[in-house]
Amino acid sequence: MSLSISKFAMATGLATGTLLSGFSTSQAFALGFDFEGTYSQTSSSTADILLESITVGDQIIDEFSYVTSAEIVYNDAYTGGNTGAASADTGDDATGGARAEDATAADVVANLSTNNINHIIDTEDKGRFEIDLNFSEAIKTLFIWERGMNSDLGIQAVGAGGELLGNRLDITRDMWFSTGFKIDTSEIEKAQSVGSLGIKIADLGVQGGEVSTLRFFSQSGFNGPDWKFVGTTAKVPEPTLLLGLGLLGGAMAWQKRTKVA
Repeated sequence: MSLSISKFAMATGLATGTLLSGFSTSQAFALGFDFEGTYSQTSSSTADILLESITVGDQIIDEFSYVTSAEIVYNDAYTGGNTGAASADTGDDATGGARAEDATAADVVANLSTNNINHIIDTEDKGRFEIDLNFSEAIKTLFIWERGMNSDLGIQAVGAGGELLGNRLDITRDMWFSTGFKIDTSEIEKAQSVGSLGIKIADLGVQGGEVSTLRFFSQSGFNGPDWKFVGTTAKVPEPTLLLGLGLLGGAMAWQKRTKVA
């Protein structure tokens, strides 16, 4: 089952106490939520932008779980130019990480095992990939960033035997919340705005609300997501309550306030 929602649907549903959608009411819907990040700096879009902490409601999270291994289930072949799908990319002046058009599993891990938001997985506009990402411990929540705020990204939990669990979530391009800063990596000519979204594993329909392996994927119509994420074992407040309270603050509650240390 594929799931997708928009900010408008979330806002409307929370205002009435029910998440509304044009889809069948027999489907379960995952809730995405806004979060506030604290970073080492955001003044240079090409340099290291290190995640220090995340605030969700009144809770501050500063211990994160990172990818320890990856399996590339499928990735369009790179044959030069704008071919291929998922590649590894970093900020022009960023330290560490990997840059590789024909990315290996090790390249993927190199960019998803750090707190540097300028270490990303870059996807060609019409590229298709499926990548399984493993953690050393079961995580309860995802914090995801997307460069450009103009692409979709798919996620589904994976069981110990490689079977897909729960429901697939398609994060659509209108779901990203603005972080208020930009990044500029080697594969693009100018800085692009960064969006973010929090996802609870429980809202992917996974029993127990935690998982050690996730499949990320893109299809040709997803417009090439350029993404980064970290996990946490911490239990965060209910997103429904957070967004419902945020509506009382008016439209400004939907805009992210980025802290710079």
